[in-house]
Amino acid sequence: MDTLYWISLIVGGVFVLLSLLGGGDTDVDADTELDLDTEADLGAGSGWVDLLSLRTVFLFAAFFGLCGALLPLADVTGITRLVASLGVGLTVGIGGNYIIKRVGYAHISSEVTASDLEGRTGEVIIPFGHSDKGKITLVTKGQRLQFQARGFEGSEDMFAEGEEVVVIRMEGAVAEVVKTTGSIQ
Repeated sequence: MDTLYWISLIVGGVFVLLSLLGGGDTDVDADTELDLDTEADLGAGSGWVDLLSLRTVFLFAAFFGLCGALLPLADVTGITRLVASLGVGLTVGIGGNYIIKRVGYAHISSEVTASDLEGRTGEVIIPFGHSDKGKITLVTKGQRLQFQARGFEGSEDMFAEGEEVVVIRMEGAVAEVVKTTGSIQ
């Protein structure tokens, strides 16, 4: 049983550390349920799906293993050790995932609304044209955000990488844009 605790601690711990050290731009695309007009939480789902998320599994594994590895130091063994480790793993896995989603994502969504984005200048990072969608990046309220984008009202323009665009309106998580006169160098 000691092997199970140590493997859980090592595997779960490595992935928890990697997620803590990771980072980058906030990426909002069509797969993210986002209603900027109502300031919905980014990626803040609910229900049974959260119980099976990778974050929950890795948090569970790391803290199940940590508890199981440390309890013998306090002379806790056998079934008590297993039950305590399961309890700690489940509590931290589910509770930690809930807290990370509610606190971590609430900061972004509570500050950026559709009206904050309309009129902003951005840069095309994935080219698009006609009815295709591409991707743009822009900075608002000190945050660099990425959005799926398409031409405003069925524009026939082609939008090349590096071109400067202006957000006319947001349709869900998709920015509708027009070209500006210059391009970002």
